[in-house]
Amino acid sequence: MVKNRNRLDIVASVLEAANSGSNKTRIMFAAKLSFKLLEKYLDVAISAGFVQLNGSIYFVTNRGQEFLQRYNEFHKRFSNAQELIEALSSERELLSRLCERRVLGPMDSTLGFES
Repeated sequence: MVKNRNRLDIVASVLEAANSGSNKTRIMFAAKLSFKLLEKYLDVAISAGFVQLNGSIYFVTNRGQEFLQRYNEFHKRFSNAQELIEALSSERELLSRLCERRVLGPMDSTLGFES
């Protein structure tokens, strides 16, 4: 399933694409953005001091590198938290289904129930 990216994800994609110095076209394709969105998020990155333009090449600044590092650390923790929430949700659903059983039969021994 394709998920819409939020502002932070898109800014991070732009910075990743411009990390070693890139022109607009390369950034647009690497970050998978339309030209209109590229313009918008390059403006965001420049205004935040994350990117500098030198001729027609965009370079990530030290501030942009710091943002990208912190974003990557955040994204990893956030993804782990989402996986944990999904696992807990599945476990909750299983427990909920167990409560709905009218006659208890043999149950999964991993849950510690006996019939």
